[in-house]
Amino acid sequence: MKHRQLKFFVGPVIVILTLAWIGYSAFDANKAYYQTVSELYAMEAENALDGKRLKVAGDVVPGSIVQTDDSLNFLISQEDQTLAVQYVGKAALPDTFRDRAQAVVDGEYFGNGVFIATSMQAKCASKYEAEDEAGVLLPTISDASVGIED
Repeated sequence: MKHRQLKFFVGPVIVILTLAWIGYSAFDANKAYYQTVSELYAMEAENALDGKRLKVAGDVVPGSIVQTDDSLNFLISQEDQTLAVQYVGKAALPDTFRDRAQAVVDGEYFGNGVFIATSMQAKCASKYEAEDEAGVLLPTISDASVGIED
């Protein structure tokens, strides 16, 4: 292979390998293990939390939401176990974040009893329970509405 041909082969290979390494590093740094509150405490007992990024799900305990200047503190619970959460993220709080909402927090747990969350998602299950109790049904597609004739 001539020197000129080698240059056009080696350059793209280096670029592709560099992009692959950057992609892998970003993926590895952003992956998080999804846990419930009870699973988090079980992992803590096994000392399996060292430096792992986690997502923990639970219901927001009524009356536990306290806003401070630089963070939001609240409790989530699941199966009679509670976890203190300190949300220090910069994103706006979800509209559905309130007492009894189902919350998923993303961050790290250092074993001191407080989960430090950098992002959060919330959904309010009670919003949809009222529709179920009222008998609201989703529309279904019938043969007549699609225009199928026998």
